[in-house]
Amino acid sequence: MRNGYVVFESYFNGSRATDSNNIASVSKSMLSALIGIAIEQGDFQSTDDRIADYLPEYFETVADPKLRALTLHQMLTMTHGLAWEENETERALNRSEDWVADIFSLPLRSEPGTVFDYSTGASQVLSAVLTEAAGMSACEFAHRFLFEPLGMEAEFWGVGPQGYFTGGHSVSMTAREMARFGQLFLDEGRWQGEQVVPGWWVAASTAPQVDIGNNYAGYGYYWWLNRIGGYDMYSALGAGGQILHVIPELELVMVTTHSFRGNQRDYAEEAETYQFLWDYLIPSIAGS
Repeated sequence: MRNGYVVFESYFNGSRATDSNNIASVSKSMLSALIGIAIEQGDFQSTDDRIADYLPEYFETVADPKLRALTLHQMLTMTHGLAWEENETERALNRSEDWVADIFSLPLRSEPGTVFDYSTGASQVLSAVLTEAAGMSACEFAHRFLFEPLGMEAEFWGVGPQGYFTGGHSVSMTAREMARFGQLFLDEGRWQGEQVVPGWWVAASTAPQVDIGNNYAGYGYYWWLNRIGGYDMYSALGAGGQILHVIPELELVMVTTHSFRGNQRDYAEEAETYQFLWDYLIPSIAGS
């Protein structure tokens, strides 16, 4: 999308514009938007709110004051400190009868708020917290306050054994719907004249909240920050090539989706989109 319009799209291997895909961890960036909406509506006070205040039953036997003091901010920035191993812990969690309880049973391996440690468990906790704070599921909250205003719909959304919808994976939607979400953020949270996501939250989410290294410019609230061709870019990245890039200065939104087979080509496909931007898109725009 450029300047708010779809200027190019193409589908392969029999897929169509109306086909949904599992957008994997791109849904984390959408969950972050829901947290911002909930703060604006008064369901939360701020990102300094403690997780334990919304899920007290999970902390009745937790003695560690550092765990009891975990905040929304630490979950949103992946600085929770929990000893989570992405993929490995997640697979074990899928066999659990209570995902949230098992996440909080993990030991701390770093001081909360200090070290970036990517964790789908953190987003699962946020889905549970949002559910309790708003008095409705994350799925219902998303459709009422984010998806419906944009004309979007999650064709499928996974749910855990306790009834909490998945916070960072197993959401299905189309490439066009992902692009609308990117355009929403490009337009500072506005869609067709309506302020859907607070502008201050868009700014905070796409600003560096924690240094993560690995050639990234930082990490916001479930957004990856980078620079390419001299331009700032923020991205929602999901396993198997589910990718949303936004370059505000160029008024550009770029989306790729793939049939999700749990492949491990995440980094290769992410790099391919960077190369495509670098070699083709940015030069064509900068030269126009």
